[in-house]
Amino acid sequence: MTQKRQRILDALMTFDRPASAEEIRKRAELPPSDLVTVYRNLETFQSIQALQSIPLENGTHLFELTAPGEHYHHLICRNCHKAERLDVCIGRSVKDKAKAKGFSHITHVLEVYGLCDKCEKS
Repeated sequence: MTQKRQRILDALMTFDRPASAEEIRKRAELPPSDLVTVYRNLETFQSIQALQSIPLENGTHLFELTAPGEHYHHLICRNCHKAERLDVCIGRSVKDKAKAKGFSHITHVLEVYGLCDKCEKS
């Protein structure tokens, strides 16, 4: 493991919520020019199923560490991008229906967008 990769992993472990690549870069105390390095390492963590990428409506992503093979769905504020895990997954039902229609190698993404209480009040 490279020193930068370790710093990125250490930074990820300090968040109690999903974080953007830029937030991770700052917390890892890497220069702005290393943002590409952060993205490459996030892709590596995702490829070994230790990280989940959470799509936002604007095309960017948040990232959070996960146990290998686990995934979560989120409720995401459209304004401040606060993301909270939802304790629900329709994956098995969707996978069964997709298999019945002849699909294989099935994955799914489910994120719910709205406004959090704080943003609704402002």
